[in-house]
Amino acid sequence: MIDTLRLTIPADYFPADAIRWMQVQMNKLTQTDFTGSIQQWSLCTGLNMPSWADGFSLVVGARVTLEASPKVYQGHNVDGPRTLREAASRLVDFVFGVVLRLEQWPKAGLWYVARLDITHSYDFGTRAALESWFDTVAGVQRGQRRASVDVRATDDQMAIHAAPSGRTLYQGLGSRYKVGKIYCKGADLKAHPPKCLGMDPQTLEAMVEEFQPIARFECQIRASWLSKQAVRLGLLPEYFANDQMGTLADNAALYFQRLGFTPLSSTRSKNPIVYFSVDYLADLLNTVSVWESEFSHLFAREVAMADDTLLDELLSIAKTPGAARRAFAFYGSIRAYGFAAARQSVGKTQFYAHRRLLGLAGVSDAMLQDGAPLIRQAPSACNVREFKPPRERLDLVERAHTLSLPHVIERLHQEVFCRAG
Repeated sequence: MIDTLRLTIPADYFPADAIRWMQVQMNKLTQTDFTGSIQQWSLCTGLNMPSWADGFSLVVGARVTLEASPKVYQGHNVDGPRTLREAASRLVDFVFGVVLRLEQWPKAGLWYVARLDITHSYDFGTRAALESWFDTVAGVQRGQRRASVDVRATDDQMAIHAAPSGRTLYQGLGSRYKVGKIYCKGADLKAHPPKCLGMDPQTLEAMVEEFQPIARFECQIRASWLSKQAVRLGLLPEYFANDQMGTLADNAALYFQRLGFTPLSSTRSKNPIVYFSVDYLADLLNTVSVWESEFSHLFAREVAMADDTLLDELLSIAKTPGAARRAFAFYGSIRAYGFAAARQSVGKTQFYAHRRLLGLAGVSDAMLQDGAPLIRQAPSACNVREFKPPRERLDLVERAHTLSLPHVIERLHQEVFCRAG
């Protein structure tokens, strides 16, 4: 599903009176000179949503930037839209039409994607099995993206991060480009319950218990990553491949104009970002392959468990039979002598070539850990099933959210939003 989206668009796409009204809602920082006189400008820092409402981020300046998840319009983000176009449409129409009650706003397809979260959930059968899997994959490295586990305190209630959300495994934590995140959805529901279930603790407890074996795999990608990977992802033609980022941004703007899309200029001067609109990205981006590029190395396909099938797989994907056989021999040396010794026996370039081929054939990095022989029964996505949440549970949440919504919105306009200006 598509979870959190950050969408941005020039303010000119909105009616002028709508922009003025939204700017009144922003918290402003006013600059003064050395005499204390107020300067005639202010910096919009965003709209603060109260704790009793499902939050979203809205910043209005030269651009309007919106960030939110399906939770804002359906009460939960356990399940949600499967396509980018649907996710953006529901989010934009809800925030500007239902919550802010504007009369006009730009269609979702015209907005530009600054952040996109792609998620899948897997059922591990029991919470213990999920915790065991965390133990196995913690520290698995893919290139420079080492998996790290953040443990939130549950026993010390005075701890800064105290929350009953258990462990979260991150890949590339702190990256400005792409971050992978894996956590127990049941624990997350307990830590961040749907606000509409505040008066129904029994339903919440049942959901938390039901989701204990469920692992949420979340791939958060940003516009800077899409920009850098645009050619590889098929978002721009191959002849852009050798362009430096500055040239790429200029050429991409001309390319978009020829296709009938209005380019969004980047605020970066040294490494400008190529922004893609919702309509453009929805037609070209394979979200499943993006998600798999983040998490597939943590799993192994069962076809790689037998020597003969692994060799057949390598032969089918390698450029030459020799490359396939050398990778297979390297696989054998790991099994015989351990990872450290096998790696020392080949050069750096050859090692990464073998590792890439073995990864494509289904041998995960979890099977190539330092000093350990290759294991036969690696954690496998084939041994757990993709989780489809029970519709009856979600219907309860969504009905409760729908019933509470009119009161919440009316209260927002009375207590939070200012109609003056």
